[in-house]
Amino acid sequence: MVTTSLKKASARAILAMFVIISANLRAQTFSHAVVIMTGTVRSDETARPTSVQVSIREVGDTAREITRSTSNRATGKYLVILQPAKEYWVHLEGDSILTKDVLISTPPVTQTQELNRDFTVVLREIDDAAKLPPVQN
Repeated sequence: MVTTSLKKASARAILAMFVIISANLRAQTFSHAVVIMTGTVRSDETARPTSVQVSIREVGDTAREITRSTSNRATGKYLVILQPAKEYWVHLEGDSILTKDVLISTPPVTQTQELNRDFTVVLREIDDAAKLPPVQN
């Protein structure tokens, strides 16, 4: 029992150190101020996490993708790095959702800052014919 308690305490201590170190690194990793946009993508009907492509394009130059992320299938979480004091189009797309575009503005910051932005998406209705198994000859 003592060994199990010691292992659990050690694991908690290591996890706590990792959280503290990663928080400090997040603020020090970049040579200039950036906005770290994080959030969760969920279905509007079920509130379940959804995996989608999160594509970022700057307003005025929508032909050029700035960055892209894929939200995690299990948690719906995503992360993108953006410049401060700019406007961006967030383009959400995937096989199971209706495409969605959202206009966002990043704050004018002088040091790295996190911006949390959650999104809800509408799931596509799957055609009943698409659900049927293929016909074998």
